[in-house]
Amino acid sequence: MAVHIVGSINIDIITSLERLPMPGETVLAGATARLPGGKGANQAVAAARMGAVTRMIGAVGEGDAGRWMKDRLAAEGIDISDVEVIAGEETGTAYIAVDGEGENQIIVVSGANARLKAPAPVEEGVLLSQLEVPVAALAPVFAQSRAIRILNTAPALLEARCLFDFVDIIVLNEHELGVYVPPWEAPFSHEDLAARARDLLARADQAIVVTLGANGALAIRRDSYRHIPAVPVISVDTIGAGDCFCGALAALLDEGRRLEEALPIASAAAALCTLGRGAVPSMPARGAVFDLLSGSATEHALPIKNPAAASLS
Repeated sequence: MAVHIVGSINIDIITSLERLPMPGETVLAGATARLPGGKGANQAVAAARMGAVTRMIGAVGEGDAGRWMKDRLAAEGIDISDVEVIAGEETGTAYIAVDGEGENQIIVVSGANARLKAPAPVEEGVLLSQLEVPVAALAPVFAQSRAIRILNTAPALLEARCLFDFVDIIVLNEHELGVYVPPWEAPFSHEDLAARARDLLARADQAIVVTLGANGALAIRRDSYRHIPAVPVISVDTIGAGDCFCGALAALLDEGRRLEEALPIASAAAALCTLGRGAVPSMPARGAVFDLLSGSATEHALPIKNPAAASLS
C-alpha cells in the first residue's frame, strides 16, 4: 500500500533571532535560510523517511522554485507525478521566524497551493491532508476514498468542519481544538481536553489525536482516551514537528499498526525533528526513531546527524 498526501508545497524562508517580535516591534535577525517546506511536503518527507511508499499530490508555480521543490521531493523517493505546475502562479512561500528557544511564528503565502484541484479518490493505504490547500479540493476526495483518512486541521479553519464526517482520524493541537470548540481558557486537564475533543466526533469509529507539544499527545475515542508521553529532548527548532508527527503516523498506520501502537513511535519521530533546524532537513530516518525508542533519551540531547536530512540543508 502507500501513503497519499494531498497538501501544500512551499519554500520556507527561515529567519533566526533571539526573540520573536511583539506587535509593532522591529527585531534584528541573525541569519536567513531557504529550505523546502509546506505542510504537505513536510509530511510526505516524514512518511518517506519512515519507510512508506509515498505519493505527493499538490501544486507548484512556474519557475525555478517549483522545479527545486519537485527535485527535492523526488530525491526522497516520493512519487511526484501528481504535483501539478500551475501556469501564472508562484510556488507557495512561508516566512518563518524562529527564536532562541526554538519557538516560531509563521506567515504563509499560498501561491499555487490555492489552485489545487480535487484529486481522484484513494482506494487503499492512507490518505493524509492538512488545511493549507482549498477545503473544496479536499471534500470530494475525503468523501469518496476508502483509504484510512487522516485530517490534520492546521491551520484551523471553521469551514473545514464539513470534512469531519468523512475522516477516520483528526489530528490537531490545543490551539486548533480551541478554534473548533470555544470558549477556550487553558490549561485543561487531559480529561477535560478529551471531553471537549469528543464534540468533534461525527461517528463512533472515529478517533481524535490532540498533540500537546512537549507534553505528548492524547488519543481520544468516544468512550476512552489515552495519554502518550513525549520523549524528552533538548529542542533546537520546533518547526515541522507536528508535520513530522502526522507523516510518521500515516506511515505507521499504512504498515498495519493500530493507532495506539503507532502514536508513541510518531511522538518519538516528532521529538527527533526538533533537534535540527528547518522542517524537511530535520525529518528523522526510521532507524533514528527506533534507536531513540530503544535507548536513553539523554543520548539525544544534541542535534541529530541524519545523512538524509543533511543532503537537503
